Amino acid sequence: MLCIGLCGFLLFTFETIILKIGIISLGIILFVLSFLVKRDNRSRPLFRIAAVMILVSSLLSFLYFDIYFKADKVYDGEEVTIVGTVEEVSESSSYTNRLLIKAESINGKASTYRFYAYPTKAESKGIIEGTKISFKATIGGFSNESYIYNISKGINGYANDASDITILEYTEGSLSVRFGRIREYLTRYTISLSDSKSGAILSALLLGERDYLPDQLRLDFKRIGISHILALSGMHLAILSLGIGKLLSLLHIKKKTRIAIVSVFVLIYMAITGFSVSVVRAGLMLIISSVLFLLSRSKDSLTSLSVAVLIICIITPYAIMDISLWLSALATFGIIAFGEFSATLPKPETKKAAIIRYFTLAVLASVFAISATIAISTLSFGGFSILAPLTTIIFSFLSEIIMYLGCIMLLVGWIIPIGWLVSPLCSLMTWLSGVFSSIKLAYVSSYFDIAIIVILIYTLAFYLFLTVKLKKPGKALNMLIIFYVIANIIPVIGTVSESYKESVIYYSDSRCDLMVVRSKNEVCLINSSQYNKNLVYSALDLLEEAKATTVDKYYLTHYSWSIDDDIEALLYNISVDKIYLPAPQNEDEETILKLAKKSVEGHRTDIVVFQKYETVYIGNYTINLLHSEPYGNSSMNAYCIANGDEIFTYISSGLLNGKTKERFLEYMSLSDHIILGEHGKKYKDKIYVTECYEDLDSIIVNSQNVYLTQSNLQYFTDKGCIVASHPTDFIHLK
Repeated sequence: MLCIGLCGFLLFTFETIILKIGIISLGIILFVLSFLVKRDNRSRPLFRIAAVMILVSSLLSFLYFDIYFKADKVYDGEEVTIVGTVEEVSESSSYTNRLLIKAESINGKASTYRFYAYPTKAESKGIIEGTKISFKATIGGFSNESYIYNISKGINGYANDASDITILEYTEGSLSVRFGRIREYLTRYTISLSDSKSGAILSALLLGERDYLPDQLRLDFKRIGISHILALSGMHLAILSLGIGKLLSLLHIKKKTRIAIVSVFVLIYMAITGFSVSVVRAGLMLIISSVLFLLSRSKDSLTSLSVAVLIICIITPYAIMDISLWLSALATFGIIAFGEFSATLPKPETKKAAIIRYFTLAVLASVFAISATIAISTLSFGGFSILAPLTTIIFSFLSEIIMYLGCIMLLVGWIIPIGWLVSPLCSLMTWLSGVFSSIKLAYVSSYFDIAIIVILIYTLAFYLFLTVKLKKPGKALNMLIIFYVIANIIPVIGTVSESYKESVIYYSDSRCDLMVVRSKNEVCLINSSQYNKNLVYSALDLLEEAKATTVDKYYLTHYSWSIDDDIEALLYNISVDKIYLPAPQNEDEETILKLAKKSVEGHRTDIVVFQKYETVYIGNYTINLLHSEPYGNSSMNAYCIANGDEIFTYISSGLLNGKTKERFLEYMSLSDHIILGEHGKKYKDKIYVTECYEDLDSIIVNSQNVYLTQSNLQYFTDKGCIVASHPTDFIHLK
C-alpha cells in the first residue's frame, strides 16, 4: 500500500494528461473489481485499498500541482511583483548573494512558491534571514540537471532580474528559521567542546549539520555505502529516543509518561534538525506507534510507516520527488519486514550459537534494507557499494557510541572534558572510512544492461518473498541470498572487465568539452572547457558512461578563474588521485594554481604541474599539450592523445586562424580523429575545412564558425569516416 500511495503521488511529476487519465482509470477499475470479487477472496480488500489510495493521491495531485509546481509555466516569463520572506542568505559569488525567498503573494495573489534570487551585494545590503521584502522579477525554471533536486526541496525556480528590492519589515523568521538558529548555536558549542573534526562529525550525527564535514569524509562514506549515517535519518532518532527511554526507565518513570516525554522530544528534535524528510518520517512513525500503543496496547509498524509517509506527502507534496523519502521509507519497510521474519526463526540453544545468530541477523538486516532500495539506488546513482552490508554494521555501532558520548559532552562537557573520549572514536571512524574507501572496487558501476535487469528481477523476487506466504521460507531465503550475491557480482565483473578495456569517449553539451581515456585499469578525465556551472554534472555523466567509479588523472589544458570551484565540486563527487595543470605562464596563473592547491587540502589528491611539452601517460596512451593560451588572453587550447600510430587531436576552432593555422592544419593531417572545439577566442570569420585527409576515421565539428564543404563532407563519408556536427550525445572514438 505504501508503494501504491507513493506511485500515485508521482502524478505530480507528469504533465501528460493521457497518463493521468490512465492511472485514474486504473483506480476506478480496481474499485469496481473490489465489489465484483467474492467476499471471502483475499484480493477484495487489496483491490479496494489500492483503488482508494490511487484515487485520493490522484485528486491531491491535481489540487496541489499548480500550488507547488511549475511556477515558471504558470507565469510564463511575465514580470511579476513578489512579496515574501527571506529564509536563507548565502554568498553566490564575489559580487552576488543568493536569497531563498518564500513568496507570500505574487501580483497580489496568495502564493506558496519558493524561489532563489541573486541580487548584487549592494542590492541585498541589510537583508538577513527573516526579512520581508518586495521586488519585481521574472520567474524561470531549473535546468534538467537540477530540476528534481530543487523541486524535491520545495524550491520552484529562479526569480530572474530581481529589481526594485524594498525591505518591508524585519521579522524573527518562521519557526523553522528560529530552530535553525538553535541548531547553529548547538553546532558551534559542540565544536568548541572538542576538536574541529570530531565536532563536525558530532554535529552531523546529532544535529544534521553537515556544513563542517570534510568533503573527503563525505566521499569516503559514499563510496562504502554509508552516506545515510552522515545524513540525519531515522537511525539517529531511534538511537536518541531509545537512549532517553532507557534513562527514564532507570529513573522508574511510568511507561505512559516515558512515551509522552519521548514524543515531545521527537517533536522538538524534528524542528531543531530542520524537518528533514527522513527524520520527520521516523518521528511521525514513532509518535503514531506510541499513540497506537496507548490506545490499544499494540504497535503496527507498517501502518505507522504508511501513515507517516502519507502525512508527509499531504503537508509537503514536493517531498515525493525527494529520493531520500523513497530510500528512507523503503529501507525502513525492509527492516520491519526482516524483524517480522526473524521473529519466526528458532532461538539458539548455546551461547556460541547465539553470538553467531546475532551477527548473522545483523548482516541480514542490512541486506534486507539494501535490497528494498537497491533498484532505486542503481537507477538513480548508476552504482553502489558492495561493502555496504558490512560497513553499515561497523559504522552504525561506532555512531551509536559517539552519539551517546556526544550527548553527555553537551550536558557536562563544560565541566568534565568528555571530548578526549570522543576524539579517538571520531578519528577511528575517519581512518576506517578511508581504508575501506581506498579499496578500488569498494564502489562499482551498475551502468550495465545485464546488471540493471538482474537487479530489477532481484528486487521483484525480494518483494515477493516479503508478501507471498511460502511453505519453505528458509530455502526461499537461501535462494534470495544467492540471488543477492549474483546481483552484486555482475556489476563487479562488469566494472573490472571495463577497467582493462581501452576506450576514448568524447562528450560535449555545447558548453563543455570533455574526454575520458581508459587503458590498463587507469582512467583519465580531460577538461578543455571554459568555466560553466554544469561542468561537473557533464563530467560525472561522462564518467558514468565510461563505467568509471574513480579517476586516476584529471588533466586540465589551461587555466580559468573557476578551476578551484571545479576541482572542489569534482572531488565532492568522485575520488581523484592526481590533478594535472600546465606550468603557470604569468602571475594570474600562479595565483590560480595556489587556489587550486588549496582546494585539494584535506583530500587524498595531489596536484602535478607539467611543462609545456611534457608527456602524461595513461596505460598505453600518451597525452601531450599542443597549445595553451596564458590566462587573460583566451581559452584556446589543443592537445593530442596517442596510442602507437593512432592519434586523437583536439583543437580550439580559433587556432585555425592567423599564425597558428598552418601548424594546426599539419597536426590535423597526421591525426586519425579530429575534434574541433568551440571553446576559446571566437572569430566572426567562417572557417571551412577543405583538406581531404586520407586516413581520417572521424571528425567532430563542435564550433559555430567551422564548416565542412559539401564536397569535403561527401569525400569523408565515402571513405567511411564518421562525421559528427554539434553532437549532443557521447561519442565512442575507440
